[in-house]
Formats: sequence, C-alpha cells, structure tokens
Amino acid sequence: MSASPYVSALPSAQELRAFLESHTGSPTGLTDILRNFQLSMRQKAPIRALLHDMAVAGDLLDLAPGTLKASIGLPDVARMRVAYIREDGNAAGFLADDAFSRPVVLLIKPPDTPYLFPGDIVLVRLRPATGPQKREARGLRLLTRLDNNLPVTPASTPEHLLLPCDARLNLPLTPEENASSLPLTLGQIGLATPHVQPDGTYAGCVHSILGRADEAGMPSRLSLLIHHPPTAFSEQAEAEARQIAQQSATLQGAPAPSGRTDLRHLPLITIDDASAHDFDDALWAEPTENGFHLIVAIADVAHWVKPGSALDKEAQERGNSIYLPDRVVPMLPLALSAQACSLLPGQDRLCLFADVHLTATGHVTSAQMRQGIMQSAARLTYENVQQVFDAPTGSSLPADHPAASLPPTLLPALRAVGTILRQMGEQRGVMEREEESWCVQFDAHGQPCAFLPRKQLETHNTVAACMILANQIAAEELQAQNQPALFRTHAEPTPNTPRPVARYSPHAAPHYGLRLNFYTHFTSPIRRYADLLAHRALLHTGNMAPSSTKPVPVPDVALATHLNFTERRAATIMHDSLNRLAALFLAPFIGQKMSAHVMTATRHGLRVRLTKTGTPSFLAWSAFPDRTGMNDDSQHNHATAHHPRVQSGAALSVTLAGTCPARGMLKLTDALYAH
Repeated sequence: MSASPYVSALPSAQELRAFLESHTGSPTGLTDILRNFQLSMRQKAPIRALLHDMAVAGDLLDLAPGTLKASIGLPDVARMRVAYIREDGNAAGFLADDAFSRPVVLLIKPPDTPYLFPGDIVLVRLRPATGPQKREARGLRLLTRLDNNLPVTPASTPEHLLLPCDARLNLPLTPEENASSLPLTLGQIGLATPHVQPDGTYAGCVHSILGRADEAGMPSRLSLLIHHPPTAFSEQAEAEARQIAQQSATLQGAPAPSGRTDLRHLPLITIDDASAHDFDDALWAEPTENGFHLIVAIADVAHWVKPGSALDKEAQERGNSIYLPDRVVPMLPLALSAQACSLLPGQDRLCLFADVHLTATGHVTSAQMRQGIMQSAARLTYENVQQVFDAPTGSSLPADHPAASLPPTLLPALRAVGTILRQMGEQRGVMEREEESWCVQFDAHGQPCAFLPRKQLETHNTVAACMILANQIAAEELQAQNQPALFRTHAEPTPNTPRPVARYSPHAAPHYGLRLNFYTHFTSPIRRYADLLAHRALLHTGNMAPSSTKPVPVPDVALATHLNFTERRAATIMHDSLNRLAALFLAPFIGQKMSAHVMTATRHGLRVRLTKTGTPSFLAWSAFPDRTGMNDDSQHNHATAHHPRVQSGAALSVTLAGTCPARGMLKLTDALYAH
C-alpha cells in the first residue's frame, strides 16, 4: 500500500514503541514506520523528531540491538552507572548495559541533580567517540539512586567539615546545626542527607549515628552500606529455603531418585578453606590401567532453586556471595547455602557430576555430565591435604586426622591428576595468576591483629586444576549441544587494553588466560548465579533429563552485564573492607617508616602497595623530597619524566603520617627510593 498524500495524526510514543517491539530482529527505518501507520512522506521529519524525543527520554533503550536503522541518525543515549567522582568534580563510570564499554566521563550533570553518588544510574547523551580510552557525555536525568543517605565522619581540620566515608566521593559537607541534628565526635560515623547551599558548597544534617569507625565489624558493615548490595532475604525466599531443607532431608538413606547415578559408595571429599561453610564441590579419583578416573561432583542447586521463584529472583539480584574477612553475605539463605545444598559429610545430597577418564599424560579420553546423588566422606581443608602430600611415602596418618579413614590411594591419585592437568595447562601456555591474597586475623575483641599473606599450597593448585577441567567440559558440552548459556570469556591483551578482565557473555568466545576455546563457570552454584545458570542449561542437554518441562529463560546481554557488575561490586566491597581494617591495624604505627612497592604511576602520584598489609595506598608526588624533582610543577607528565624510577615493583621507604579507618585511607609522606 502506498503512503497517503494526506497528513494523518502521528502515532503516540506508546504506539510507536509497540510497533518497534513487534519488529525485533528486522531493522526498521522511517519508511517502514510511515507505511505501517499510513502516513505520508511529508511526515518523515515529524516521525524522526518523535523518535529523537523518545531516544532522549530513554524510551528506546531496551529495544533489541539493530531494531532501528542507523540511517535515522538518533542521538547516542545510554544508561551510565557512576563509579566514582573525579578530583575535578565530574562523575566517571561505565555504561550500565554494556559489559565491554569504555570508561565514561560525565562533563555536565543532569538538570536538577546537583550532586551524584557512586552507584547512581544516569541517563546520558554520549558525545562521538574521539579516542580509544574514554567517552564523554552530558547527563539528561537521574534514573536510579539507591539511597540518599551519606555515611559521614568528622574531619580532623579546623573547619569541622563532614567527610563522606566513601573514598570515591569528594564531597565535604558543612554540618548543619538545628533541633534535629546529631553531633558527631571524631571517629564516629553518622548518616547525613546532603544538599547544595546558595554559595555552591554542600551541607548536611546528621540524623542518625551508626557507631565508631574502630568498632568490631564496622569496616565490613560500612563497606556494605556504601555499595548497597542486598543483605537480607525476603520472608518468601526464607520460606522457600525452609521448605527445600525439609524436602532435602527426605533424601537421607532413601533409594537414588530415578535418572540419577548413585555415588554414595564413593568416598568423595570436599577440600576448602578452614573458614568455609558452603561446600559446593567434591572430588574423587583412582588410578586406572591407562591413567586416572576422576569425578568432580557439584551441588545440584538448580534442582531446588527454580526459575522465577523468590529464591531465584533474589539470587539473581545478588549475583554472587560476598566474602569479607569477618562475615559472609550469601547468595542463598543459610538454610540452603550452609545446609540443604552444601555437601556436608555424611549427608545425602543431589549433585551434577563430571565423569572423566584421563590418560597418564592428562588427555581426556571420555567425559560425561550426569545427575547423581552423593555423600561426602570427609570435609578436608587445604592444610589437611597438604600434610598428606608432604608426609613421607609409606607413613601412616594419625587416627584423628580427617583423612585417616579415606582409602590410601585417593589423595595420591588426586595429587597426580592435579599435576598432569597443570602440566597440560603449561603446554597450552596458561597465564599464571600473580595476584597475592591476604588473610586478616582478629583478636578476642574483633580487632585486626595481623595481616598475613595467604600461602599458595600445592593443594590449592590441585583443586583449581580439577575445577577448571570440569568447567571446560561443561562449556564444551553446552557449545556442542548449541545450548544458550553464559560463557566466561577473556579477551587477548591489546595496546589499548593490556590487562583485560574475564567477563560473562551469552556468546561463546575463547578464554585467553586459560588458552581454551570455550569456558564457563559450573563448579560454584551455591555462591555464583552464573554457575546456577550453567546447571540449568546442562539439564536441557542430551545426556540429562530436565528437572522441569518449563523452558529455561535464555541468558542475554543484560543479564551478563548485571553479573559482571555484581562480580566487580563484591570485589570492591572486599577490598574496601580490607582497606578499613588495614587503617585500624596500622594506627599504632603512625610516624614510623615502612616499605611499599609501586603498582602504577599517575599524573598526581603513585599507587603503591604496603608490604605490611598488602593493601593499596596513594603517594602524591609532593611526598618526595624536592631534590628528586617529583613535585616540579613545570613537568606536565611526571610518570613519563621519571619513568625509570617509577617502574612497577620499585621499592619505596615511606612514613605513615596518618590513618582514616572510616574512609579506609592512609596518609604517606617522606618517600625515598630503596636502593
């Protein structure tokens, strides 16, 4: 039908959006819209203007990519998640719907939004990209703010300002004094709501007091409060968890459910940290004529947590468990994470397992994913198993050792499997992880009393190698069956991205660090939602009967982006908690010399890592004596001018001038290079 020559009424924004949603998968242009609504060609400009207004309002953001033709020329509008506030006051962050977006700098705040917090989601209009490093944008409107309450602490300055406890936010407040305000003393933490004063500065009224920054548990509590992860489950989710726990209890001693392999005769074992309470993976191995038989059993969380349930919705929102030095915020209620789904010794548990046969050189001759029921024979720690590895050949274990009742060939077989799998990885060129982790010890009053580097044992490598193999087998099965799933991808380094991070993606792609064509996360469904999704996808492959005939929602880019965000959020909360604990621990050492190592150089100074706690800090160029030239303002790029002396890993001697436990920050001065 040709377009009418007469002018007709334009469709509403709702009608136009409904039309576009119905044409997902086929690029739509202005002519297609005119034809559908029987409009004349002279109404092309008004339709373009309507689409422009809809784009600026954010009404087109959730359309499938490619729905509208690029030739329409609409503004580049997106959702931006604020990550931090720069020293110049501009907000910086990344696109909330694009897991691979470049950093974004917000040069103009949204109208009627005088200040932004990290975590805010803002509708922005992006400027055209001019380089590979970042995008610039101006704010259109604030979309989401999780909380308008700002944790603050008094500054030790004559101005008596209130400093945000969030180190990403440089927004000092003038305390308001009125009938409802509460006074804060030095070291206390309160909640305030900021607002802009006529002179452009910020003020805030403290309406509640949380406690002191040095109270036991405050570092973790404050870190969680600032980053806003969910910390409490709804009553409906708790009720579902209790019901599942009752159903799980009926498995004890009962025949294996139909379609499941009974593994209860095998001495499967869990190997975890001594502080662990959620056990989602177990191992068993034995020598064979041609190599080894390995079973990696994983808690079958997908059997219990159904798509669309309250438990599922809250687990998806969390994305993962958050592990802090003194507490855990679980992805699933404790009735599941520490009980009904956890592979506790002596308890019958449903599982998915990888049944693998390996040659003596580590080549997989057969691998199958199956459903089963198992019972853990022992709960071992990495240290328990390392004691067995280090024991002289032929020696017997003490009767009270957790591994004393296990078959004597079990741990040596696992050790041999771990060795050959690591050798296979070395042949592939697997990238070695260089990150050093630390553990915090607490005294009887809950205060940090020691920061100790975590020892990397052979046992850690053995368990990791088995888990990587199971994840690889799961990914290859999903790819072979063309099953929609989330894959774990890792891009190859480039000059613009020398250290890319691994991410979740609905599209299969290589994992550069592991040198694997396909990889997924499958082995930790109690603590990672991505693993739960992998289990659901595997249950719809040819080797296993699905636990439900209902179709499983297909993971998409939006879900992958959300899980990438929750993963970063959990890591940030953990690091913030460690920084606050380190500030508490180091307070008695103020005025003393200590050593640090350079991580990176910036225009304003060096990012360093203290050797005493393993935590990062910042060292301004002004901390160096003038004779080094480090604080010469005539040099516009200190990092380039002094590159030979600021290489990564360079050792420094610094003086600890102060600590701020509320913000998790240290003040370092008098820096000298150690020779």
